[in-house]
Amino acid sequence: MNGDSSSQSKVPPPGVWAPAITFFDPEDELDLDSQAKYYRYLSQHLTGLVILGTNAETFLLTRDERATLLKTARDAVGPDYPIMAGVGGHSTKQVLEYINDAAAAKADYALVLPCAYFGKATTAKVITNFYDEVAAKSPLPIVIYNFPGVCNGVDIDSDVMTELAKKHKNIVGTKLTCASVGKITRLAATFEQSEFAVYGGQSDFLLGGMAVGSAGCIAAFANVIPKTIKHIYDLYSQGKHAEAMKIHRKAALAESLSKSGIANTKYAASLTSAKSAGIEGAEEKLRPRRPYEQPSEATKKDIRGKMEEVMKIEDSL
Repeated sequence: MNGDSSSQSKVPPPGVWAPAITFFDPEDELDLDSQAKYYRYLSQHLTGLVILGTNAETFLLTRDERATLLKTARDAVGPDYPIMAGVGGHSTKQVLEYINDAAAAKADYALVLPCAYFGKATTAKVITNFYDEVAAKSPLPIVIYNFPGVCNGVDIDSDVMTELAKKHKNIVGTKLTCASVGKITRLAATFEQSEFAVYGGQSDFLLGGMAVGSAGCIAAFANVIPKTIKHIYDLYSQGKHAEAMKIHRKAALAESLSKSGIANTKYAASLTSAKSAGIEGAEEKLRPRRPYEQPSEATKKDIRGKMEEVMKIEDSL
């Protein structure tokens, strides 16, 4: 498979995906038993999983650890469940190595950030050249990942994505953590969902995105209340817009806690999905990887308060 192929690559299915978080033991090593339980639990409630997304603390992992998590995920969820592998790196060569590792681990798609370590040098031409080469050489379909917050402010224009997707049949979608509903609208006006899947990168604009043609979301908060986010998606898809909006607004208010970083998201998940997955001692296992720190006790109290109402909804589903 390559970007010059005349046949359309498989497009990821619409719905709600979670960029799964990572569990560590007290020595700061991967806790694979907990990880497998967690992947398995999320797979029972969500459309697909992103393994090695931003919320996996991927840039804090070694190449071997990345490959290990992908293998653990595939073993945990079975051969047919959709897996998208985050393959972010700082050079084209690195990214292609990560894509080959993902293919070897039987991932279905590669989620590709632009290389933007040197932000001012990451021009539109650099971005286009990068995705051209990756698409031409990748054994997996490519999903463009636009997240200016982790890419030195580099923000990929919808026109650039359109040009790339029309040129390369194995560029099959995008995750827009830039939160631009305008980009969703333009891309949905250009491509059928069967050609190119456009996902919101957070769940707090899930319905805004769906209203203009998104394929759903790939959202950190789907780690925390997976059943609730999927329920909102399903209600809206069934035409129950008022009911969906009522829950969506409550979830969006709670989701504000995750905007402060991975530590808050992981702590919130320790209260909900990790417990539901049967993981003991989840709070300790969900500390961020060193050198980063867990939330303060005051912040944890605030998170518990913001989560109270949506935890009741999650438990009821």
